[in-house]
Amino acid sequence: MSFNFLTTHYLFPIHFVFHSSCVVSGSLFTLVERKIMGLMHYRKGPNKVLISGLLQPISDALKLLTKESVKIQPLKVFMFLFGPFLGMVLMMLCWIWYESVFCLVNNKVKIFFILAVMSLSAFVFMLTSWGSNSKYSLIGGYRAISQVVSYEVCFMIFLFILFYLTNSYSFYKTKMMQEYFWFCWLSLPMFFCWVLMCMAETNRTPFDLAEGESEIVSGFNIEYGGGLFAMIFIMEYGMIMFISFITSSFFLGLSFSLVKTFMFCFMFVWIRCCFPRVRYDKLMSLCWKVCLPYSLGLLTLSGAFFS
Repeated sequence: MSFNFLTTHYLFPIHFVFHSSCVVSGSLFTLVERKIMGLMHYRKGPNKVLISGLLQPISDALKLLTKESVKIQPLKVFMFLFGPFLGMVLMMLCWIWYESVFCLVNNKVKIFFILAVMSLSAFVFMLTSWGSNSKYSLIGGYRAISQVVSYEVCFMIFLFILFYLTNSYSFYKTKMMQEYFWFCWLSLPMFFCWVLMCMAETNRTPFDLAEGESEIVSGFNIEYGGGLFAMIFIMEYGMIMFISFITSSFFLGLSFSLVKTFMFCFMFVWIRCCFPRVRYDKLMSLCWKVCLPYSLGLLTLSGAFFS
């Protein structure tokens, strides 16, 4: 289906429900994460709101929406307000490529559309950190931008390696070719490197240097509160679910993709509970000295054998 809103206007209610469910899923993911972390730390998670804390995300949302935002300089109001909004829009745009009735992007350009949308995430960190008018947020923004841009290069190369293997830009063909053999078994180091890049792309532990509480208080979002703070974290958790979904599609085969997506989301939480935050210089060295040479080598081999 081509990207034409005039021919798909009758699907607008379906698109609205679908993208609204993505936002709601991001808020529910916070509850699941806190429950899992409670079990792993031998303590109780949220258990006060309704039955076993099932309505905790709604309670948190109401609390955040009633809080007052920080007053900032008039010249930076636009950047301060537009940053979280842009992040939410990019998160929902990522799901447009989904192979179903919701798809609005031509099958031949989906990969380029995803890469274009994900590359714009650096502007979210730039706007939020610069517009906050805080030294700590600016340092966190510098870290986030350099981290995202660095690992974005390796991320793109790995995607093109996968499409070299399938000789097609179609996500559906990529999944169908894994009916009997998953791509993750072709190269376990490649899959492990992909997982590291996914965690770095989403700024999750142990690569959450942009929010290093022990160093820069709360990083790029230090001045945010209320609804804007909620938008930033819904964007973060929405991108985690999106990355988990494309990982299950590219590496873990065709069947039970939803279950595999949940398993990969659980892995994000498990790693957060078990591993400490790495040093920033180690993070950059991992990208430029390990992931990038390895991905370029695989791309060269793929081009030599499959072209």
